[in-house]
Amino acid sequence: MVIVSCLYLASCVLYLKFMSFFNTNKQKKTIYALIFIVVILVLVYFGHYFKAIFASADSIREWVLQFGVWAPAAALALEAGQVIIAPLNNFFTNFAAGYIFGPWLGTLYSYVGWIVGAIAVFWFCRIFGRGFVSLFIKEDKLHRFDAVMARGQYVIFMLLLLPGPPDDFIVYLIGLTKGMSFRAFLWMILASKLPGKLATAFLGAGVAEHSTIAFIIYAVFIIASGLVYWLKPGLWQLWHKKNR
Repeated sequence: MVIVSCLYLASCVLYLKFMSFFNTNKQKKTIYALIFIVVILVLVYFGHYFKAIFASADSIREWVLQFGVWAPAAALALEAGQVIIAPLNNFFTNFAAGYIFGPWLGTLYSYVGWIVGAIAVFWFCRIFGRGFVSLFIKEDKLHRFDAVMARGQYVIFMLLLLPGPPDDFIVYLIGLTKGMSFRAFLWMILASKLPGKLATAFLGAGVAEHSTIAFIIYAVFIIASGLVYWLKPGLWQLWHKKNR
């Protein structure tokens, strides 16, 4: 999973190199073209495989468990990979982690994996800039997200904390926001993602163990999030307008 994610990022970087052909000599042009074609072919080959993994929580569970004692590492890598390859839904990976490993270890693997993936995305965006992100996010979407980013760190933090907004996309855009330091970004994701990861892992564990308490914990998280949207309607309106 990490290999596929890295190939995905590598293909984007090589594409940027490919677009600057006219500033390179003939040998470099040929090398860039060949590598770019090979990476794209590999990604196309693994595309169906990757899509099949994320089809459902059960398919994720089957994929993770096939690694035996390395299943925790596979779960962590899968969570990191879905952050990198936006816009894959991280609910299933988080849910499956709780279903497989229980609420506490499931939270740990999902949380650490997401943080690792988010840090990788942040630095790729910071290094390669908007041209890198525009390879897989349409420019009109980027403009709409830019308006969200301009609302400040409090709004960004709340959108990462609450269920609903595409937090993986938001990480990409934070990487493009020069006004936010890596230290501020790190503290933001560390604090914002834990409640949701914990609640969803408890939900997955609750399905596996038929635990009423786990469902109550998840329900409390959803109700609390709903109250925040109700008390701060601007957050919901901001997200609603962006999608509309």
